[in-house]
Amino acid sequence: MGIQSDNALCQAFKLIEACRISEASDLLKEALTIDLDDDGIVFAIKCCGFWTATLSSLPRFSYFEQGETLLNQWKQFLFVAGKQDPEHEKTVYSFKKGIFSLALESYSKALDEKDSRLRSEILRKTGLCYKKLGSYEVALGLLTEANAALPGQSSVIAEMADCYALCGETKNAKMLFREAFYIDAEKIDFFFLDSPLIRVLIEKVEELGYPEPALKEWVAVYGVLFGVFTVKRLLRSQEVIRLRQEIFAKESEIKNPGSSKEIIKPRLLNLYFWLIDHYILSKEASGSISEIMLKMKILDPEIHDLYK
Repeated sequence: MGIQSDNALCQAFKLIEACRISEASDLLKEALTIDLDDDGIVFAIKCCGFWTATLSSLPRFSYFEQGETLLNQWKQFLFVAGKQDPEHEKTVYSFKKGIFSLALESYSKALDEKDSRLRSEILRKTGLCYKKLGSYEVALGLLTEANAALPGQSSVIAEMADCYALCGETKNAKMLFREAFYIDAEKIDFFFLDSPLIRVLIEKVEELGYPEPALKEWVAVYGVLFGVFTVKRLLRSQEVIRLRQEIFAKESEIKNPGSSKEIIKPRLLNLYFWLIDHYILSKEASGSISEIMLKMKILDPEIHDLYK
């Protein structure tokens, strides 16, 4: 890369980080006329082209919709950008800083929402933006507020766990990830989880060949088997009742020929793990544990052998 091309990219990165994509594109196209074979400039122009239409369409949406559009398009952008060449990392980083800063601005303007469910979602997305921009403690504060506005959402709790992991608070991260996958694995968005703690686990389970949507339920199972979801708590009496009720319901459901067994099985295995943990923590009779272990062996002998 020549000095002129390098200078053009540096100037373009500053414009991109300010979401002045059209200006960055014009500058890069001008630089390309001098160095037609510069791969870095060609890649940056391609990225600018992706975002130009999206940004021009934003004014017709509400602030919340603007934020949603930007986050959804970010997923598409990374797919279009493909596996990152180390030389292109700075380009993608500049777009990340610009797009998530703009999304943060949009969500922040929507925070006067009174509906508790929508307010919680806006707080979650605001926290997510701060997390992507590297402000983990600020993100955690907003996610905690989102959880207070509408407690018990797995999507919020998983993001909180991710922030704790990124802050180096592994114990809290492990506890909350385990909790989130128990509440509702399906609602957890893997795409925006960044900490190595959860990314390595997800990648290992993906390598085992489990497809979506069962993959999320299997991550919960292997989180236990691989020693990630190790921080446990004693369940309250009402929680134990609900756990046993769900186990009974899943055991009945899996016998139905038309049921989605590929999703029910890992969910049921995770429920068995939780009940066994409860028996151990509450010092209940070993006979209760043996009964669940037998059920697990019948359901999936391989997982049973890995667990025992």
